[in-house]
Amino acid sequence: MNNLSTELYPQAIRAGGEKSAAYLKARRALIAELVSGVTGVLLAGFIFGHLVLEGTMLFGKDLYDVVSYYMEHPLPIAQISVIAVGVLFFVHFVYASRKIPAKLYERKRMMEIGLSIKKAKRRWSQPKSDIVLSRHRETSLWIWQVRTGMIVLACGAFHLFLVTWNIFTDMGYADSAGLTAKIARSRVESGLWILYLVLGISVVAHLAIGLYRFAVKWISDTWFSRRWAYLLCTAIFWFFVILSVAGVAALAGKLTLMKIPVGHLLIRS
Repeated sequence: MNNLSTELYPQAIRAGGEKSAAYLKARRALIAELVSGVTGVLLAGFIFGHLVLEGTMLFGKDLYDVVSYYMEHPLPIAQISVIAVGVLFFVHFVYASRKIPAKLYERKRMMEIGLSIKKAKRRWSQPKSDIVLSRHRETSLWIWQVRTGMIVLACGAFHLFLVTWNIFTDMGYADSAGLTAKIARSRVESGLWILYLVLGISVVAHLAIGLYRFAVKWISDTWFSRRWAYLLCTAIFWFFVILSVAGVAALAGKLTLMKIPVGHLLIRS
């Protein structure tokens, strides 16, 4: 066991017992991994609900307005949610960012590994090394999780700021504070549809990979096999990618499945 290094148990040696530096370091890494995973699962649950609610635009702006209004009145569900998500987003970033290559050399190395895996059919060689390894799904998924995580961090932070501004203020041009189909469409028509499209696909990919890796680390081979975890997360990915793209198209006024006349349920003060 000497000099054994892994992601969760760096230098997992037993010398020194529970007070040793190696044990404490491994314990901190395990706690960070657990916090990162739990906050990621909570954020994934929010994203699922968020995409479903955004998808109400597929059934007309009246339904979208009614859902938005009753998410803010009489109980401030949207207001509380956006604050809670902001906190979770920050905590998840802090604990998950330790896996993101911080140095330029490390990022270039990750790109080299990604390209060599992509070009390989069954086996791939590491640059400047005689070692030949089998093509590994977990490595490819980790690389894509890092890539999509960077996109979500940039685009997601901007989107969260924009929605928070919209919920708590009139943004300087709306009739009142709060989400409406009119405001959502104006953002999409102003060119933000590109950001929402990229963010939607990236965040769904990131959470699907994250849920798969969380299942593999903590519950795989207990409740279900790794294969079933992969198939389930693949199904989640495609369902919510289609829903996300359809939602953006609906906000742009390009797609409507059917209109549900519920405007009479909307009572604004």
